[in-house]
This record gives sequence, C-alpha cells and structure tokens, in this order.
Amino acid sequence: MLKWMIVFMLMFSLFSTAQAKEVGKEELPFPLGADISDRFTGTVHRNDLIAADDVYKVPQTNVITFEPGSYSGWHVHGAMTVIGVAGEGIYQEWGKDAVLISPGDVVHIPAGVSHFHGATANSRFQQIVIYDKYWQADSGNKAHIGAVSIEEYKKIPFVTKSKATEKNKEFTFSYNPAPFQSPNFNKLVYLGKILEKPNAAGSPEWVYVAFPKGAYNRWHSHKTGQILIATDGVGLHQIKDGKLEVLHPGDVVLCPPGVVHWHGAAPESSFAHIAINPEDNHEVNWYDFPAYEYLAN
Repeated sequence: MLKWMIVFMLMFSLFSTAQAKEVGKEELPFPLGADISDRFTGTVHRNDLIAADDVYKVPQTNVITFEPGSYSGWHVHGAMTVIGVAGEGIYQEWGKDAVLISPGDVVHIPAGVSHFHGATANSRFQQIVIYDKYWQADSGNKAHIGAVSIEEYKKIPFVTKSKATEKNKEFTFSYNPAPFQSPNFNKLVYLGKILEKPNAAGSPEWVYVAFPKGAYNRWHSHKTGQILIATDGVGLHQIKDGKLEVLHPGDVVLCPPGVVHWHGAAPESSFAHIAINPEDNHEVNWYDFPAYEYLAN
C-alpha cells in the first residue's frame, strides 16, 4: 500500500511540475516584434501588421504581446477594437469591472474612454488591436490618466468573462464546422467571422479561412484589393507574373486593387489566414486554377 502511495505522490509531483512549467509559456501565433516595455509595467512587445494608408483604407492594425503580469496604465486613444489571440488578458474601463479576454473574444473601446489592458498574472497574452491612429483628444477631455499600481492590479474584481466560440485546436480562431463549397476552390475550405460590422475601429469585416493541406483557390482579382494575414501553418501566395511567396504566421499580404493573385495551403501543411476586403467590397473576378504554378513550385 505504501509503495502505491509513493508512486501516486511521485506521479502527482511530476504532473504538477509539468503544469508549473507551462505557466506563462503559452504558444503565440504571431512574432513578438519590437520591445515597447518602457511604456508599460512588465514586458510588452508590438508587431505592426497593417499601416493605415489611402490605398487599402484599413485602420492601423498591430499585435500587442504581454508577458505574464504585464499591463498598461490608464490611458485614452482613438476608437479601438481588440481581438484576443492567445493566452488570457485583462481589459478594464475606468469605473467598471474588469473583463477577462480569451482567444477569439472581441472588445470594442469607444474613442476617449479611459481604460487599461494587459495579461493576467499567470498567462502570456497576445491581442490584435485595430484603431484610429489619427484621433486627437479634445482639450476638455477629463478622462482618467495614470499608472495602475501593483495593488490595484492584484485586487482586480473579475466578474465577467467573455465566452468565445470553442475553436478547433489546430487553428488559432474558430470557424464554421460545415465546409464552404465553392467552384473557386480546388478543395473544401472552412470559414469563420472574426470581426463583424459595425465595430469601434471602423474596420471592414475580417473573414477567417482555413485550408486543408493542398487546398487553394483560382487566380482572381478584387476591385478594391485584398489584405491577408497568415495565422496558422504554411501557405502560398502568388501575384500574376510574380514569384511564389511562402507564408508563415504573422506574414501580411497586400494585394493591390485589380491585381490578379491566388493563395492557399502548401502541399504538406494546413493553412489559415484572415482575409480583409477594403471598403467591404466583394467584387471578384475569377479565372483558371493555378494548377501548373502550384505543382511547379
């Protein structure tokens, strides 16, 4: 009996140790980018994904990564939409209860509202932020600004937790389990909606597309162009008469208006990306499949 008790205690100890090693080691889909910790408490990185411009007319879009126990101070900025990507995060508006943010959760922050955000004490947190970078606060804005003390952080009263749709473990975001059937794809693919309209950032919708191994679409062009953000696996993208691009999580494709291209999964890897159609324009011209180009590369 004693022997079995010792074995059980040893197994429990090993299990607890393994769990402890995983704390703060959450897998992150996107590269960290630049260290901007001097503006925060703890360690924080920023990876700029999309710059606001006059061609694609999409708001500034960045990935912010908080290490465990890292967070911002109270601050204000232009209207922002936050999308949870990995780990567990915190968002709190001044005078309101804090909210836990999980992968797939979406938070809309009105312009000029005082708030802070960051990671929970025992988890890394990665989020996408889409915001109006040109916003300027009115001279009479009296929003609360300042540091969040360690005591405040430790006493956060979490009363609300968003419930994101349970996702397939193979991919970063959830999608409709019913396959999307279209003659414009050589295989069945899966679609999800990450960001809908209206949203605080004034962004077009974000559609999530998951490709099985070897799945790809036809050569095609978009009237207002298209932006792709790779999130999972290994993908391929090619503009007509251009070189084949290999896509990994964090890579961004900017395909100009009217330019013909195709994209999909590599032959031996599944792949997923976010697709953004500027101005929510879905006028597309479809052509032949890139069968030769796919096999040749």
